[in-house]
Amino acid sequence: MVDILMLMFFAVMGLVFLSYIIYML
Repeated sequence: MVDILMLMFFAVMGLVFLSYIIYML
């Protein structure tokens, strides 16, 4: 269960990071 939560957390952080890069471009 903890692994799933960690994967979801990193997935959300990755999406936010990509969205930030696209916004800056």
